[in-house]
Amino acid sequence: MHVGILCEHSDPLRGGAERYLEALARRLRERGHEVTVRARTGPHARDVASFPAALRPWHYARTLLPDLRKADVVLSTAPVPGCDFYQPHTGILGASVPAHLDPLPSPLRFVRRWNPQRVAHFAVLRAFEARAVRAPARVLALSPRVLEDLKRFYPQAQAVLRRPGVDLDRFRPGGARRRQPRLLFVATNFRLKGLHTLLGAMRLLPRASLVVVGPDRAIPADRVEYVRHADDLPALYRDADVLVHPTWYDTASLVVLEALASGTPAITTTRDGNADLAELGGGEALADPGDASALARSIERVVATASPELARAVAEKFPENRMLDEVVDTLCDSSS
Repeated sequence: MHVGILCEHSDPLRGGAERYLEALARRLRERGHEVTVRARTGPHARDVASFPAALRPWHYARTLLPDLRKADVVLSTAPVPGCDFYQPHTGILGASVPAHLDPLPSPLRFVRRWNPQRVAHFAVLRAFEARAVRAPARVLALSPRVLEDLKRFYPQAQAVLRRPGVDLDRFRPGGARRRQPRLLFVATNFRLKGLHTLLGAMRLLPRASLVVVGPDRAIPADRVEYVRHADDLPALYRDADVLVHPTWYDTASLVVLEALASGTPAITTTRDGNADLAELGGGEALADPGDASALARSIERVVATASPELARAVAEKFPENRMLDEVVDTLCDSSS
């Protein structure tokens, strides 16, 4: 079978969504399928217009989708009408767009929320999304949260839950715990993923140190080390006492699964699609992503009760190849 994958970005160094798509393409090829990837940026990029941003799905349909016409099925992570499967890695717009405003200061949040240009921008994008989820297209939801959002905004959509997995060989326990807590934060888009809240919590944890991994601009702070691109990310997970991910929105944070596989508990928020897994692995899911005091108390509790065995046991329920095989089987079934 020939599978086409259409996405905005295809560089696996960019983030969890791109690492997931690279793993999916690899698994498809391992099972004997042909794969063609088309993207706006990264190693699979094609020359495609990206302005205005609201019309990107239209540009992708005109420029990228024709390259995939020979494929038996096409999976898109962007809301491009005419694809067989839609896998919204950034979430359903009605739920994810307001969340991007929440970490902003209130005056700026108000201005951006009611900016006519921004309102028109997302109205156009939601029109594309409504067409992208229309039958016979099927939606692959990465978490129960996305599935709930689909039922809320598009109750007629044909959707199935397909959670991501983690490479249990690459991410393994083995780090030595230390007397002074070492925290880890891994993300692109520091503001959305709650770094400001974590830095506030650090001021209440004078014995803790923090490693921040991500390409965003560093925010100077005491006891904080910034790493733009980690050559050995699994080692950082193993060496951490806890992964802290106080996100304002996440469909299904891959970093939570990677931490659990490394025997490191994770703290996230109830806005994360993998919040249930963090809690099962000995971590916590906080209700308010902006409460630094609550986050500091959570870090103290989780560090004190951390169980590498419990964290690893949760991750072992989601081996990468098995979870990817569920996606591959869904794609194959649609073409038979």
